[in-house]
Amino acid sequence: MLCVCALAVVAASCSASQQQDARADPNPLAVTTTFADTARTTTSLSEEVVAPAIAEPSTDQAATTTLSVTEPTDASTGQSCQRLLESEDQPWVVVNDGVMGGRSQGAITTETNRMKFTGNIVTDGGGFSSVRRLLNDGLDESDRLQLRLRTDERRYEVLLTDIDSQAYRVTYYAPLEIEGDGWQVVDVSFEALEARIFGRRVDAPSFQPHKVTTIGIILADGADGEFSLELDWISACSGTL
Repeated sequence: MLCVCALAVVAASCSASQQQDARADPNPLAVTTTFADTARTTTSLSEEVVAPAIAEPSTDQAATTTLSVTEPTDASTGQSCQRLLESEDQPWVVVNDGVMGGRSQGAITTETNRMKFTGNIVTDGGGFSSVRRLLNDGLDESDRLQLRLRTDERRYEVLLTDIDSQAYRVTYYAPLEIEGDGWQVVDVSFEALEARIFGRRVDAPSFQPHKVTTIGIILADGADGEFSLELDWISACSGTL
């Protein structure tokens, strides 16, 4: 089973027009993110807001993804999974809604090799908090993600970007279908991903796993209050469930 890891960012500012679009949207799920270079070997992630408690890693460190465990193929189903983002390979990075004047807070800690993401959502002025990190490899042969996690049953989503969508500020989202408050494994099919810009659904090409650039988890469920999510691992999987 898979531990979780880390995403790196460098703080950047939005243009005035982008901020106007973001403020007009009551549920801005897609934070402005840009890549300086389209070459995957030199990708650098630019986010507007980073929780101050999170140390800023070097670009080289951020671009490194550990794929250390390949789970055996299940002979009965043909399913094969590969773990991503071992938690020791920090950093994940917190991205909150301060870019649009929001006051939501989020933080990450590591407990028993698991990432814990906690904070408080304030819907007046943004209403989201997220954890993200760079991911430049590992999804080429996959058709879905598996996550082992435990939550407070709020409506969290997985977020992904690829190198082509990034240029148009498109982010792909899919809900984490969680039942109860215990540890559970959740499957997220790439076919279930929805393309959005600043929280608004858009008609865009499908997510391209072989061009992945960012992975993350976001909470933007339109409700005020504290939240808590624990993540044990993420796997990239292919084959029949």
